[in-house]
Amino acid sequence: DGEPVTQSIRLVASSVEGEWLKASVFLEKPDAVTGVAEQYCIVDPEGDGLGEMCFIDPYSTSNIVQTKRAIARRVGSTYAYDFLGLMEVGLISEWQQYIKDTGKQMDIPASVFEVKEFIEDADGNIALGTRMIGTNKIGMLAWLVTMKTPEYPDGRDIVLISNDVTVQSGSFGVEEDEFYFKASKYARENNLPRVYIACNAGARIGLVDELKGKINIKFVDEQNPSKGFEYLYLKDEDYKALPEGTVIAEKVSEGWALSDVIGTNHGIGVENLQGSGKIAGETSAAYDEIFTLSYVTGRSVGIGAYLVRLGQRVIQMKQGPIILTGFSALNKLLGREVYTSQDQLGGPQIMYPNGVAHEIVEDDQQGVSSLLKWLSFVPKNVGALPAVRESGDPVERKVQWRPTPTPYDPRLMMAGEGNTAGFFDKGSFKEYLSGWGKSVVVGRGRLGGIPFGAIAVETRQVEQVIPADPADPN
Repeated sequence: DGEPVTQSIRLVASSVEGEWLKASVFLEKPDAVTGVAEQYCIVDPEGDGLGEMCFIDPYSTSNIVQTKRAIARRVGSTYAYDFLGLMEVGLISEWQQYIKDTGKQMDIPASVFEVKEFIEDADGNIALGTRMIGTNKIGMLAWLVTMKTPEYPDGRDIVLISNDVTVQSGSFGVEEDEFYFKASKYARENNLPRVYIACNAGARIGLVDELKGKINIKFVDEQNPSKGFEYLYLKDEDYKALPEGTVIAEKVSEGWALSDVIGTNHGIGVENLQGSGKIAGETSAAYDEIFTLSYVTGRSVGIGAYLVRLGQRVIQMKQGPIILTGFSALNKLLGREVYTSQDQLGGPQIMYPNGVAHEIVEDDQQGVSSLLKWLSFVPKNVGALPAVRESGDPVERKVQWRPTPTPYDPRLMMAGEGNTAGFFDKGSFKEYLSGWGKSVVVGRGRLGGIPFGAIAVETRQVEQVIPADPADPN
């Protein structure tokens, strides 16, 4: 009617949904009598399809997301959605360091970090969209991440794939395998870098829970169970109550003797191993065609360890063993208590000297920072030229560091020492694989802002420590 309307709104900046300090706008709907706000309806300015959602309280208290975060912390990792927030914080730190190094008077670009989630539709295809955090039904997530970096201030895209350790311990089932395959294929088809955050329990071997209470045992001697049993069986009424094809059985006097348990749900048996082979092949293809990088946090088991290794480039957290199977299973196989922890099989003290892990980090924030550092040397697309990053270290300056007559550290030649400048731009050199092949030094740096790879020979005497295998009698 043209009359002005006064509308109360509430602005909330929160990291509860994974993204760092995500802003939300709520319309307050007051009680007609008291004037006290009793509902808060979220405003959806970007039209993400959330519609009008109203809440009694705009501030989320302990909920399913908090529970999932606690589950992730118990395995020594971070909830998958929270890695988005860690990446944004790391990217802002990169910009702050860049502004400090170059001495530029500028602000960090707006919308420096944006994400769209890959979501499966009814036909099993993946499409970009949004959904409420924690509503995923499978233990695999993926996003298309757009970052404005100092190298690409207009933005660059990467595909980020992550296990969700809060869904069936992050294990790989048929649905997880298909989702991983499609997200990785998207990265290959669009020539985008692909980053995989690994925190999982390997391929899923499930149980048919509805049969547990119905299975009976036919012992050789009921009075002496130690003599063994003849077969497992279902009573006639239990067998007939099951959907057809749940079990394969033959008629016996007690009911139906079981030879095979198929189950009613797909994805609890060997079909998961078939999917594991599929995503292993996809990862190999991705390594051949695009840039692949993996970050291991918490743990990576079985097919999860294979995917990390097939992707070749690996950053490992201190509490993130890469193992094919658990130490307790190996102890049972060996018939004695040989191993006492997963770290003896695939911890940093094993994988770093063996050259599997390129870098070891203390925690997930440092791990994400290392991911971003590595990506800064990588072109935005396959075949594109590396981006030049403006540097405060002038390319015309002299290399001040000089070799000494006695054996010296070759890293000093590349990175410099103190106020004595080395070959590369100041602060740009970073070494990788320092735990493996110690007589050779490899790393990346910038010269006049241009990314370079570096290989140098270590002429000094080096020491190599090979961890003893507790299972080796020698």
